[in-house]
Amino acid sequence: MTVRGLPRRNLLALALALSGCGTSGPEITSFPPLRYNYLPVLKLKVSSISIEDDWQPSGGPDDLTSLAPETPDAALRQMAEDRLGAYGTSGRAVFVIEEASLSRVGAELDGAFAVRLDIYSEGDTKAGSAEARVARSEPWPASSRVTVRQALYDFTRRMMDSMNVELEYQIRRTLGEWLVSESAAPTPVESQPLQAPGTKAPSAAPNPAPGLAPAPAPAPAAPPTSGTTGPQPGILGTLPLGPAPTTSTP
Repeated sequence: MTVRGLPRRNLLALALALSGCGTSGPEITSFPPLRYNYLPVLKLKVSSISIEDDWQPSGGPDDLTSLAPETPDAALRQMAEDRLGAYGTSGRAVFVIEEASLSRVGAELDGAFAVRLDIYSEGDTKAGSAEARVARSEPWPASSRVTVRQALYDFTRRMMDSMNVELEYQIRRTLGEWLVSESAAPTPVESQPLQAPGTKAPSAAPNPAPGLAPAPAPAPAAPPTSGTTGPQPGILGTLPLGPAPTTSTP
């Protein structure tokens, strides 16, 4: 029986060689799925999004993809489902998995992930594209307690952390016009003149009775002229009318 074209006995021998002489504890058999729905959704101005997986593992003796608890192409597909959203009324987007490899190169664990997001306008004309690629190389863990599956799972998770950052950066850089704006116009704030410290704001004038126009404000009084005692021009109506006062002659 084979796994992706590689005999199972060869896979077992490779796993033992990578992990040393075996493990001192029980092997972890359950790994939580890699999810990215806690990250912001990239809202695209398209009506639909599809996913295409164009990657085929080599199946050679150095290919470790099939041993990973969460294969890279499955993690990349989940990232697209969690992070890309269709928020438009026309057009479509296609998320393409171009590479999702895990391999052994000597004592190193190598990974290479590559994806592409193509945007098609309403007439099915390609209107834009963004590519994201990440590559990583790490020494194989020296501890014999780290199993092959656990090492590949942790390595894939770190690769996907980098891919999420790179994908968002590339989409915002090259497909910014296809993103729904997250900014909204701020709520207008009614401005009020500032008062000097220690002063009291002027009170509002009372509203006039219904059906009546507000009374005009009285004209400012002119300063009295020296030597005069009667009402001065400009202030008629502000004082009671009556005969002018008489003065006695000494």
